[in-house]
Amino acid sequence: MLEIKHLRCMQAIASSSSLKAAATKLFISDSALSHQLKDLEQRINAHLVIRKQQPLQLTQHGQQLLQLAEQVLPLIEQTEHQFSAAQGQQTRLNISVDCHACFQWLLPALQQFQQAWPEVTSHFCQDKDYNGLPLLQRGEADILLTSEVSPEDQIHFEPLFEYEMVLICPPQHRLAEQATVSAAQLSEETIICYPVSPQRLDLYRYILQPSQIAVKQWKHADNPAMLLQMVAAGMGVAAMPYWAVEHYAKQQFVHLLSFEQALWRPMYAAYNQHRQSSPTLNSFIELILQQALMQLKGTRSLSFNQN
Repeated sequence: MLEIKHLRCMQAIASSSSLKAAATKLFISDSALSHQLKDLEQRINAHLVIRKQQPLQLTQHGQQLLQLAEQVLPLIEQTEHQFSAAQGQQTRLNISVDCHACFQWLLPALQQFQQAWPEVTSHFCQDKDYNGLPLLQRGEADILLTSEVSPEDQIHFEPLFEYEMVLICPPQHRLAEQATVSAAQLSEETIICYPVSPQRLDLYRYILQPSQIAVKQWKHADNPAMLLQMVAAGMGVAAMPYWAVEHYAKQQFVHLLSFEQALWRPMYAAYNQHRQSSPTLNSFIELILQQALMQLKGTRSLSFNQN
């Protein structure tokens, strides 16, 4: 009756604020997720999600399936790892990403990887706060793409590249006539960001907090597309990677500005040290780096002495 995809479906829904956000995590369309959820509810003859509720809430049956998913999925993944190790090769690559916007450049690299390694199944694993380090430490993720380096035992952080963070605003915004923006100029602004704590936002940590600037209001968007739409509609301003918004700025959908002190953020590939000799992992990292430096504007090479 139940399939592994159903358990992954419940896990994604439980860690998301909407079905749209859950579909994004699963890399399927909204309609595909709705169909999958409806199929599962028909199989067990019970509702699993309380409709028209934000954020999403699971019914009692939904909570039971979530508990099952949290028990079963780690065991399945652990067994798969054991089988792969016994065979001397990796047949599954679990990827975790701390950056919401990373999928824009990551997916083309993943497509190339799947062509080169057709025997390896790729899977994305996320928690609701986009904090992948615990998943890596528990062995639920094989690789974590992150901008943060933590002094963790047995975890290696491979420098990939760094990218510029810029402020985006509507073309008619008062700041649109400027080339750069200061922290003080944001004090009367509504900031649109992803639904994580301000301490995890680059704009807060590296621009607002050092200058002790409090903004007018914070608003949340579940994904990059929603964030861009909200900014274009004049609902606020936001900080995004240059490569993620350069195309929209050319179309005059939004206007972008550098910060007075340009904000460059690093990107690392983190993985367990015992995996450093893995040809599968090394191939994936090489494709990521190649895709980023060749295709993404506003990026440059990174080494550990660049922070």
